[in-house]
Order: sequence, then structure tokens, then C-alpha cells
Amino acid sequence: MGLRTDEPSPSEVPLAYRAVRGGLWVALSSYWTLAFGFVANIVLTRILSPDDFGVFALAMFFAQLLRLQTKLGLGYAFGQYRETTGESVGTYAAMDAAAALCGPVLMGLAAPILLRLGYDRLVVWAALVLALAAFMEGLSNIAGVLLEKELHFGVVSLYQSVAFPLSYIPAFWLATHGGGVWSLVSQTTTYSFLWLGIWWVLRRRDPRLWREPWRFRPDLARHFLRFGATTGLWLMAGMLFSQLDNFLIGTFAGVTALGYYDRAYRMAQWPGLLFNAVLLHPAFYTYARLQDDRPRLEKSATMVTWAVGMVAVPLAIAVFIAAPEIIALLYGERWLPSALFLQILIAFFVVRPHLENAGVLLNAMGKPARAATLLWAQVGVLGLAGLPLTLRWGALGTCGAVGLALLLGMVLAYRYVRRELTVNLSAAFGFPVLVGAAVLLVYVAALRVVPLENLGLLLRLLVKAAWSFLAFYALTFALRPRETGERVRYVWGLMHRTPNP
Repeated sequence: MGLRTDEPSPSEVPLAYRAVRGGLWVALSSYWTLAFGFVANIVLTRILSPDDFGVFALAMFFAQLLRLQTKLGLGYAFGQYRETTGESVGTYAAMDAAAALCGPVLMGLAAPILLRLGYDRLVVWAALVLALAAFMEGLSNIAGVLLEKELHFGVVSLYQSVAFPLSYIPAFWLATHGGGVWSLVSQTTTYSFLWLGIWWVLRRRDPRLWREPWRFRPDLARHFLRFGATTGLWLMAGMLFSQLDNFLIGTFAGVTALGYYDRAYRMAQWPGLLFNAVLLHPAFYTYARLQDDRPRLEKSATMVTWAVGMVAVPLAIAVFIAAPEIIALLYGERWLPSALFLQILIAFFVVRPHLENAGVLLNAMGKPARAATLLWAQVGVLGLAGLPLTLRWGALGTCGAVGLALLLGMVLAYRYVRRELTVNLSAAFGFPVLVGAAVLLVYVAALRVVPLENLGLLLRLLVKAAWSFLAFYALTFALRPRETGERVRYVWGLMHRTPNP
């Protein structure tokens, strides 16, 4: 007899309410960890050296590359499976645990090969420890998936919100006592260890899971593997696109250059993070609801594309013109070599929120294969163009390869969308870009008569940021006052509309 029945008891909390409440907990937890991680990493960056961050980034690439569990998509397959029985739980848990164990085993086998290829021992040892941390995290994720399948998002988010800041305690101590790269490794390892406690939460929160013996069923295992294969390929593409540049720079330009690049790359993600936090969740449910009403879907997609540009473009301008001040103020002047990387990356990353939006739109319309194709196309460009460009110009060449991959992804994304919708989303994106270009040109001209360099560091940053946003929005309203007002009201209502279950 299964652990669940198809008919909920009358006293059960309504599904829609539990889902919405859980979504709020997830959002609050995400905002908290994002804010705390931002501040904590500023502190660590001011203490540690570029070499420390470079070694960590390269070691993390190898640990994640050989992590089998995240490439099988078994958690998604189990989450999609209708029944939660002793057989389905036992099959999923056994398979995912075995996949998690493969990570440190493969890393152990790869370690002597990496040493023979000339990688520093510190990189290899750090990768081994990170692989063990990933193993612990993988075991914990099994319990997390079991909880989330029963919509216990709140308790999972609360546990993560407590464990995440605690994981930085050994990192801060080691960083202030000469621990170097091991302070960064310790944060990841400590969090993975604390995350094991989620099994205790599962035991307390859902005792029904333990009433029926867990058993392995081979035919169900094959089903999970078949279902998870597509998702796993998508997850693997995402991992490679986010970390292949670290491998190229760390291998061919050195860990010091990788350290500077890594800090710049994190900052360049700001527009995308803002988009994900504010628009991604409501946009997906809105697109999904309207997928059979093409006129309204096209209007919503146009409005969201326009809104993304209205946030991402002025933010990118502000980061581009104030990159030296941002780096110096947050990280210290010894990190100023990161400023040039940041300026190049942010110029390209302005399109990344639009890629995210296009991917969300395609997934909501039932086209996940196209969303995965977008990622793999970008990985291919990054790999093919990244190697010769990195060999020729070091980390600067890698920045160019990342930009080429993003631009190609943007072109493909809008081609895929045009096959489904008649609306031209590139037009909605183009207007904010043109306004941003005008604002940037006026700023460059104004530098000849306004001596900004005579101002203090903080004041200079504030002036540049204020110009980027005020001039951008003022020019937008001046050129299209009525249209801009209508779109602002529409997007505001879109963000605050509660989707139907």
C-alpha cells in the first residue's frame, strides 16, 4: 500500500495555498541568502588574494565537472512521478545516493591525471575536498527532494536560511588566520555538512515515509533514468556555460587572472539576479496561464521584455561607467584589475536577463528542448571560441568568448520565440538599448567638461549611478511618455497578480 492516496483528506491544507505559501518562503529564503552571501563575499574578498579565489574557482570546476548526480536529473524524475511509495522512494534514494558517491570516486581517479597534466597540488587537493562536500550535499538533497515533493518548502527554506550563514563562521576564522583558499573550501564543506541535518527534519516532518519499507525496483529505475536524461543534459549545459570559462582561464592564463575574472563575473551577474528575483517567478506562471491565448501571451511577453530592458540597461550602464569605483569601494584597490573584466562582461551581460526570459517563455509554452538547445549552443561557442581567444589574449579573450556565446544565444532565442509568436520581442528590447546608448554617449561627452576625477570615491560612484538611472528614465519618458506610463502600470499589475492554481 502506498504512502499517499489520490484523494486528500478533508482536513488537508488546500494544495494551491500550500504551493503559494511555500513559494513565499522560498522567495524570502532566496533574498536572505543572496543578501548575506553578497556581504560575506565582500568581506572575504577584502581579506583573501586573487590567487585564493582563482584556485577555488578552478578546483570547483573539476569537482562539478565530475559530479554525476546533478547530470542525471533523478530528483526531477522522482518529483514528476505521481506515486510516493516505498518502491519509488527506495529506487530514487538508492540511485541518487550511488550517483552522489560517483563524484568523489571519479575525482579521486582524476587527481593523479590532473597532477601529471601540471595542475598545482593545491588545486587538486581543493577539488578532492569539494568533491567530498558535493557528496554530502548530494545525500542531503535526497531528503530535500522528498520534503519538497510533499510541498514542505517552508521548512526546507527555513533550514537553509539558518545553515547558510552558519557555514561562513569557519570561513571567516580561517581567512583571518591565513587559511587562504581553505577558507573558501571550508564554507562549502561546512554548509554541506550542516545540510545533512535535513534528514532529521524529514524524519520529524513526514513520518509517513518511514512506514513502508524502501525497496529498489529496476523497471522504475529505468523510467527515472529516461525521464531525467533530458533534464540532466540541460543541467549539464548550464554548469558548463557557467564554469567552462574558469577552466580556460585557470588552465591557460593562470589562477591569479582567474581570481580577478571571477570577482568581475560575479558582479556582472547583477542584472540577471535582479531579474530572477523580481520577474522570473510571476512571468513563468503568467506565460503558462496564457499559452493558449496567443494575443494576451504576446502582450505579456512584450511587456516583460520591455521591463527587463528598463531594469537591466541602466544598471549595466551604471556598472560599466563606475566599474573602477565599485571594485575599489567594495573589494579594495588591489582588485582594480577586475574593473576592465567587469566592463567587458557587463556590456554583454545586459542581454542575459533577456535570455532568461526567453527560456522561461519557451518552457512555459511546453518547449523545454529548445531552451536546452539554447544553452548547448552557447556552451559550444564558448568552448570553440574560448580556447583560441584565451590563448591569444588571456582572460580578456575569454570575456570576448562569453560575449559571443551570449549574443548567439540571444539571436537563437528570439528566432525560437518568433516561430511560436508573431510579436517581435527584439523591438521591445531595442528601444531601451538605443536609449542606453544615447545616455552613454552623452556621459562620454560630458567627461570633457565635468572633472569627475576630482571627486571622492563614494561621491564619484553616486554621481555616475545617479546619472545612469535618472538620465535613462528621463529620456525614456521624454521620447515615449504615454506608452511608457501604460507599460509601467501593466507590468506592475503583472507582478502583483496572483496566478490561478
